Amino acid sequence: MDSIDPDELGRCDSLFVTPRGEDVLLACPARIEREAERGRRALVLALFEPVGVETEAARCAATLGAEYLAAGFPSSADRRPGPAPGLPPERSSEDDPVSLAATRLLSLAAPRTQAVNLFAPLGLGGSADDLVAYEAAVRAFATEPGRNLFLYEERPEAFVPGAVRTRLALLGARLPPGAQRSAEAASLARHLWAANDPLRIRGRAVPLSGRLGRIAAARRRFKQASPWNPLRAFGPRLQPSVHVGDEEALQRATAIVEALLPKDAKGRARPAEQFRRQAAAAAKRLGGVYHAERFWLFLPSGEGLPEAQHPMEMAEA
Repeated sequence: MDSIDPDELGRCDSLFVTPRGEDVLLACPARIEREAERGRRALVLALFEPVGVETEAARCAATLGAEYLAAGFPSSADRRPGPAPGLPPERSSEDDPVSLAATRLLSLAAPRTQAVNLFAPLGLGGSADDLVAYEAAVRAFATEPGRNLFLYEERPEAFVPGAVRTRLALLGARLPPGAQRSAEAASLARHLWAANDPLRIRGRAVPLSGRLGRIAAARRRFKQASPWNPLRAFGPRLQPSVHVGDEEALQRATAIVEALLPKDAKGRARPAEQFRRQAAAAAKRLGGVYHAERFWLFLPSGEGLPEAQHPMEMAEA
């Protein structure tokens, strides 16, 4: 399995792991830029992007002051045939080799880069690549002493009502007292109504059968998550953390959205417009005026999932 040489990973202060370059840039551009503004070297590492290929995501990362590297692991579409059109490949045992390889790379990345702040996807997309990126980062970083592991909420997936709560529930996440409200609840009807919005915003054409399949999968996950009690769960302990951006941060985030999201069939930027509206609503919900991004910080725990044990608790610097 050809991938990046770990020796190419130079020293950095903050490492942002992402399945595809666009995911982290849509999710937390303000935090990436803040790292550079504070004189910290930020590195974006895209696991399932080809090595040495100049992409729009790489150019957007540069505008935020971050470096960009692609790991070169094969995506799920290249590893095996996909399911029905519109349905993301689900995590299976066939993904174990690439998960192990990604974990090894990230395990080497921490000491080579000496990064203190580590960022990884929460896994809201639910595809095999999303979940492999999450689990590889957690296994590699969650038990590293002296480092902070933050899970960022992927966008536009996080804009689906109840999506974050469903994902946290399926992880069996434990939340500190007072943090339960951060996992916003939603009715099943609202959740399913918006289930296909992320693919539409990302410009991915999905036939009716695929849209119906995604709704059925969303309903199944929502039902599985319903018994979750965030105070008594036995999974990883997570603490919400919100990064608030100013008007300039909003302008730069908007420019990235316009660069990364496609135009519709008539050449209009409707996907970007929908994304901006939902991001504005999310900012108000998270307590920001212009722009806000939420992360989930791993806290120390002697229980829970094997990959989530004993991370070092540190406040966001």
